[in-house]
Amino acid sequence: MENKNVVGIVAIILGLIIMIFPFMSQFVLSIIAGIGILILGIYYIILGSNLWSISKGSSIAHVILGIFGIIVGIILLGNILIFDLLVGLYLYIIGFMLLLSGIIGLFTRNIMMTKASAALMALLGIITIVLGYFALLSPIYVSIILGISLLIDGIAIAMGNFDQVDDLDQLDD
Repeated sequence: MENKNVVGIVAIILGLIIMIFPFMSQFVLSIIAGIGILILGIYYIILGSNLWSISKGSSIAHVILGIFGIIVGIILLGNILIFDLLVGLYLYIIGFMLLLSGIIGLFTRNIMMTKASAALMALLGIITIVLGYFALLSPIYVSIILGISLLIDGIAIAMGNFDQVDDLDQLDD
């Protein structure tokens, strides 16, 4: 079995687990995210203390960032509501960025195909904003969004034919 199949199957399994056990999976994800941010905060404090002799301003900035990371990491540990809030805000930010980029592309691009991709980007932005809205409504929606995303991605990875890129490279030789 190839690596891409294993990754695809793991993504499908994780997607199903997240949708079957939404609150438990969000609890686990919030712990993982909290630990990650906590470790990053500790890293920044260590980095800041090592930079003291080189640049006091940079050192202080890193220590402040590290303290902020530790506080956010501790707050996020096991806190499903804050995890959902951050996921919702993330989706809103990405959605608005995609929407604005698509609108700008519609007015600045000359070729019809690139205008179509800009319109698609704007549509994806709107969909992402809607997903952000649902993510802020209830933790269940975050689980459904994450689960479906992992299922679709897992199926695409497991079923996808990524060997075509290698064939094109061989044509150039």
